[in-house]
Amino acid sequence: MNENKHKKWMIFAVTSMANLIVSFSVNSLNLALPTLAKEFGVTQNSVSWLALVYSLIPCCALLIFGRTAELYGYKRQFKIGFLFFGAVCVAAPLLSLKLGMLISFRCLQGIGYSIMVSITQAIISRTFDLNERGKALGVNSVFISVGLAAGPTIGGFLLTHFSWHAIFYFNVPLCILGFILTCIVMPDDSKETSENRSMDWFGAILFAMSIGTFSVGLNFSNQLGWKSFLGCMFFSILVLNIFIMHEKHIKSPLMSLQLFKNRTFSMANAACMCSYLVQQLITYLLPFYLINVLSLQSDKSGLIMLSSSIAMMVMSPVGGSMTDKYGTRLPSSVGLIFICVSCLIMSSLKVSSNYVIVIIALIIMGIGNGLSVSSINTAILSSAPRKHAGVASGMLATMRNLGQTLGVASSTIILASRQLVYNKKTHLGVKDIYLLAQRDTYYFGIIILLMALIFIFLLPPSIKGKRLDDDKNLKNQIPV
Repeated sequence: MNENKHKKWMIFAVTSMANLIVSFSVNSLNLALPTLAKEFGVTQNSVSWLALVYSLIPCCALLIFGRTAELYGYKRQFKIGFLFFGAVCVAAPLLSLKLGMLISFRCLQGIGYSIMVSITQAIISRTFDLNERGKALGVNSVFISVGLAAGPTIGGFLLTHFSWHAIFYFNVPLCILGFILTCIVMPDDSKETSENRSMDWFGAILFAMSIGTFSVGLNFSNQLGWKSFLGCMFFSILVLNIFIMHEKHIKSPLMSLQLFKNRTFSMANAACMCSYLVQQLITYLLPFYLINVLSLQSDKSGLIMLSSSIAMMVMSPVGGSMTDKYGTRLPSSVGLIFICVSCLIMSSLKVSSNYVIVIIALIIMGIGNGLSVSSINTAILSSAPRKHAGVASGMLATMRNLGQTLGVASSTIILASRQLVYNKKTHLGVKDIYLLAQRDTYYFGIIILLMALIFIFLLPPSIKGKRLDDDKNLKNQIPV
């Protein structure tokens, strides 16, 4: 019994390592962008593609790799993911003589990200029993936040004492260790794979085109102009509808649309996207306030931002345990209310505000994230049949990435447009104009959180980690 429990937590450690590696690579390279622009002799706009493609590729590919794990095995895909990501991290510094080549390797990193992160939550869900699943999913998701927070800190150290090459090499020993542990501790699931190994590649292309166009339209809305932006949105919706029609008439679809007839699955995914939108909105806005308004140094601002991740680390196991005991509604709704309070505090920040207030607001946000993320993730994964755990995990990760993309895009658009409005009031200073625009952006975040709360209250009342065992049960348990 103890041996079985030990093996479960070893599998947990491997999936957490994967989350840590790929999320570390999100922000660790950002500090090196000015150095890379100078080294390759390019503009800041050109080098910004290194950050952009690493978020765009997963948006398109996470669901696809969630499906491939169902078809060919989770253990096999996880081993490939560690090896692939590690190989890219070795090759990128050695072979990137021009920026275009480095961007290509960054795209490959995004694919490696998708291979692993698409199924980390599914592996946890398949490994742990109902009474432990919420806690395990909660703690596992913390490592994404830890990786995101550690990226600038460790990346800055490596850049200062070595070079940008070290930021890539840092991942290599972790990938090797992850591969070895996967081979040792993860059970062979080849017998559980689908007998009909028919990948819906046409559906995969349609889904990638729809999500990719949507993400590009959001990220480049300022440069594209309204006509091009609306064109991207129209094309994305059109292709998405073609994808849905295609999936309805194919024997082995990329994604079983029957999943969305389950109210838990659809409402929890919507709440997930809204939650991550606001999290990213706060994470995006706050450094500008700390550095440009309070005039703090970058290193001090980075330490202040860590307070949210620390609070989330402490509260995620609590949120998971509450989910296992009481179901999804209580911890997720309480968590979203905490994040609302955090947004309210941040909306009232002034030029004269003390950074201690920011730390308090971030701790409240971290508590809210810890309570809500684990419970929402558990609801999504437990509402899908075991054979569709990969697609459910891929959809969860896609919603997270879409939420983060929407968070940056919406905050950029609202902040810029509201500054133009307040700029017409000549009696206001530059910082006052910014703070008013920032306040309105946080108000938008509160509206999104209220929408997330509505989605949570639309969940069936007794969601305590039940898993639907087959498609027949899936149909029978659709709430009326």
